Amino acid sequence: MSHAPSSPIPHTPPSAGRLAMLLFLASLTMLFLASIAAYAVIRLTGSLSPPVGSVSLPGLLWVSTVIMLISSVTMHHALKCVSFERITHFKISMTATFGLALLFVALQGPALAGLLAEHNTLRHGGEGVQPVHLYGMVFLMILLHAAHVVGGLIPMLVVLINALADRYDHEQHRPVTHLAMYWHFLDIVWLVMFVTFLALS
Repeated sequence: MSHAPSSPIPHTPPSAGRLAMLLFLASLTMLFLASIAAYAVIRLTGSLSPPVGSVSLPGLLWVSTVIMLISSVTMHHALKCVSFERITHFKISMTATFGLALLFVALQGPALAGLLAEHNTLRHGGEGVQPVHLYGMVFLMILLHAAHVVGGLIPMLVVLINALADRYDHEQHRPVTHLAMYWHFLDIVWLVMFVTFLALS
């Protein structure tokens, strides 16, 4: 008996959840790019902008950058582990990612306080042209990013709870994938912002 040739496997379109996440990240990309571009334009063309090197960034921002990078690595490792059914390592990586995310937010607090204190000091005293507005812009941009990190802690906690309850496996882990997309996005945004601050401080 002859058999009909098997039909090719049709292309599977991205899930609605993935498409929604991509659209959400696209909108956030425009928001952050606009704020970074505005800072660069004001810094380079503003009539009252001081010479490059006048803005002193808190040292904690360097520590925050390292933590953000490590958390992105652990998030990637968590996704890889659950994809290959390495559930124990998946749980460990997700726990580490959540802990690093909390530490990142905890360090941003005093860093923002330092920027705000410097802004207020220059605003109420000092002589000559001072980078008051630049400290204010750096403060607001870091605060904007930190707010999105805090917003990501809620779904991350949900994913962590579900991970510890063994609700994910190599077939069912879309929330982990979406969370990884969001977290890597925040990592990239932070790196671009931080490099911009360093280059134009």
